[in-house]
Amino acid sequence: MTLDQIVKIQSVIDKRAIASDTLEFLNHLRFSESKQSLIRLGDMHIDHFLRVIANIMPNDSGTNDNKSKEMFESIKKRILQEFAHGNN
Repeated sequence: MTLDQIVKIQSVIDKRAIASDTLEFLNHLRFSESKQSLIRLGDMHIDHFLRVIANIMPNDSGTNDNKSKEMFESIKKRILQEFAHGNN
C-alpha cells in the first residue's frame, strides 16, 4: 500500500478533504538508491517509507541496526492496529 493510498483511505474514513500540506509532502521527490531515480513520496510503499524514516532518525545508541529494525516494526505494528480497529 502506498502513502497516496493510505491518505485517500484516511480521507474517506475521516470524511474530510486531504490537507494541502499533506498533498505537498506526497509530491516531494527523493532519490531511490535501488531504482537509481527520483520517486514521489506518495508513490512509496509504506514499508519502504518507514525504513527510510527509521534510517534518518537519530538513534540514542549510535548506529545500532537492531534499534532501527525495532523502531520500524513498532511503528508498522501501531499503524496496522490503528487501521485494523477503524481508529483515526
